[in-house]
Amino acid sequence: MTTLSNLCRFGPRSGALVLAGLSVAQAAFAQEPAVSAGPDSSAAPAASATASEPADASAAVTPAVVPSAPSAPSAAPHPIADSPEGDAQREYELGRLLYENGDYAGALVRFLSAAKTSTDPRLLWNAAVCEKALRHYARAIALMRRYLASNSPLLTAQAAASAQIFLAAAEPLTARLEVSVNVPDASVYADDEPVGKVPLSSHARIDWGTHQVVVKKKDFTDYEQTVTVSSSADVRVSAILRPVVHEGRIIVRAGSGDLIVIDGKPSAWGTWEGVLTSGLHDLRVSSGGSRPYEKRIVVADAQTRGFDITLEPAPRGSLPAWVWIAGGTLLAAGVATAGYFVFKPADTQDTVRGSIRTVQLGLH
Repeated sequence: MTTLSNLCRFGPRSGALVLAGLSVAQAAFAQEPAVSAGPDSSAAPAASATASEPADASAAVTPAVVPSAPSAPSAAPHPIADSPEGDAQREYELGRLLYENGDYAGALVRFLSAAKTSTDPRLLWNAAVCEKALRHYARAIALMRRYLASNSPLLTAQAAASAQIFLAAAEPLTARLEVSVNVPDASVYADDEPVGKVPLSSHARIDWGTHQVVVKKKDFTDYEQTVTVSSSADVRVSAILRPVVHEGRIIVRAGSGDLIVIDGKPSAWGTWEGVLTSGLHDLRVSSGGSRPYEKRIVVADAQTRGFDITLEPAPRGSLPAWVWIAGGTLLAAGVATAGYFVFKPADTQDTVRGSIRTVQLGLH
């Protein structure tokens, strides 16, 4: 057991780790969970270990330096433990301790948190090693590519070579994801995690197994497809996105002499069917000698909603018919007997016809 002062300092170190449980010799990772605890170490590089056995801290050293010229070797980068500051330093130390205790998921969270406020790309290496330990190879590949793309002076030639070994070992355990779609700038998600926008990068990959691929774009319906990956062969998804229609259809059936008014505008006598924009609308049906029916209705996207309305006789001494229907304006209080029905996009028909009590119970 290593002491706290001798716990490993994560960073690049050459060497390959044979993945546990795999028989193919090429499936190896350059795992580099440790560098020396101080900048003056001159020990030889530690021996390779299996994926389930991180390199021992006591054997870890600073990566060998690749000289920029034969006569003037460059200095080794400073240890990663000395790089982060403030919150990033605290997150790094917590991640290091979690990794040493086998909590790779917890260590991953800490290293990624530290990387948000630190410019040291070796934190990305640490995160990639955690993802590899969790067998999230596609995520590990993405992090290692970010590490290589940093072009940081902390990234030595030897470290870059080790990263390439890591990628070469990980990619056969994943498949490249290709998505074509009928509209530009659509976003792709795999198991609710963003992959990128179409066209995807040639480096977009997913792990073996079953995944839910979703293609999204604002104001279009989502496209979903379940894919099963069992080899490194490319996975191709062809998506069709359709525009969201922000309107619905309304059908009103009343008596042959009843006036139907939609949003204050007289629309028909007896029966009316039409398309309205999604949202709230005012429906009113009136007739001479009857109580008018008035209701605020909700129109939903791509749905058809219908109303069967039977007006009740007006009490004696009520206002004449022309007062009820003039200008489509409600001039007196009243409630009608009515029922309604709803047609959903799947053409399911639910008809509800009720009395005045039905309306008051909130079924309308």
